[in-house]
Amino acid sequence: MIAATLSVLISVVTIATALALVDFWLRASSAYALLKRQSDLVKAGFVPQVEARVVRLRPAAPRGSSAATRPFATRLPRRASLPARLRGAA
Repeated sequence: MIAATLSVLISVVTIATALALVDFWLRASSAYALLKRQSDLVKAGFVPQVEARVVRLRPAAPRGSSAATRPFATRLPRRASLPARLRGAA
């Protein structure tokens, strides 16, 4: 019974591995074909256009605010460090 279970387990793992390898091979071949096509277009003088979902613009700042007052440029005040005797140091 243990031998049959192990042989079935090994068979399932082998089939899953083979399917994964075929999937990776198909994805790689389609990616290679796309890269080859883009390379041929660049050699011909065309510039590939970037997809709109790839381009991410910076959020617009409110009108009338300078760069120093934008939310991403604000700084937190520095906290003064505690004296050594209050920190528990000897």
